[in-house]
Amino acid sequence: MEINVERKRSVEEIGNFVCTENEHIYVVILDKGEKYPYLLLSLQTFHIIQNYDSMPTRNELEEDIGEKIKEIYNQNNASITLN
Repeated sequence: MEINVERKRSVEEIGNFVCTENEHIYVVILDKGEKYPYLLLSLQTFHIIQNYDSMPTRNELEEDIGEKIKEIYNQNNASITLN
């Protein structure tokens, strides 16, 4: 997998990539119409890690991931290519 990221920090919003200190990558997605529509998705395993009723805070994300967050990247400034 090849990952290209421009190091622009942005506010946390749907579609942003969350990168941990151990280089795991997650994304927060929205499943409209659900009771807990905000989903934390692991891009390594493609499993839902946690559901939220509102946009999770950085602390909530770190607690659910179990690692410190290194950076959050805006999806408009990042790309992922699977080889």
